[in-house]
Amino acid sequence: MIFEFETSIGSDGFMGAILIPEEIATQLATYKVKRVVAEVSHENESLTLYAGVAKKHGMVYLMFSKANQKKLGVHKGDTLQISMKEDTSKYQAPMTEELEAVLLSDYEAYEIFESLLPGKQRNIIFMVYNAKGEQKRVDIALNAMENLKMGNRDPYKFEKLL
Repeated sequence: MIFEFETSIGSDGFMGAILIPEEIATQLATYKVKRVVAEVSHENESLTLYAGVAKKHGMVYLMFSKANQKKLGVHKGDTLQISMKEDTSKYQAPMTEELEAVLLSDYEAYEIFESLLPGKQRNIIFMVYNAKGEQKRVDIALNAMENLKMGNRDPYKFEKLL
C-alpha cells in the first residue's frame, strides 16, 4: 500500500519531523506499519528516506534530520510531497553492497550481526550507508565487523581499528 500526501516540516522538539496526516496515521496504526521508505520531494529536489513511524504528544511523524533537510534545501514550515510505503526489507534499512560483501566474506561476523537486535543492525547499516565513497563504506563495514568480533555490540561505542 502506497500513501501519498502533502505536509509540512514540523518539529518534535529535538529535530525536524515530517507530520503525517491523521487519516494516514490511522491506517498505519491499523496495519501495524512501524517502518517506511518514503520519497520526499520539494520543488525539483527529492530524496529517499528510511524511517520509523513515531508518535509523540498525539502527533504521528517521520523524523527528518537537519542533514536531510539540508540535502533537500528545506526549512521548518516548508511544504513537502510524500510518497511512502511500508519497508518490508529484511533489515528495514538500505543494505549496501559493501556491507553485504563484508558479511558474506566473514561468517563469524555475520553470525554476530544476525544475533543483534534489529535496531543495532540498522545502526550499523546506516553507519555504512551514510559514508561518502565506496572505500570509506568498505572501511567502516570492516571496522564494524571487527568490533563485533571483539565483543563490542554497541555501534555507538565502536573503536576505530583501521
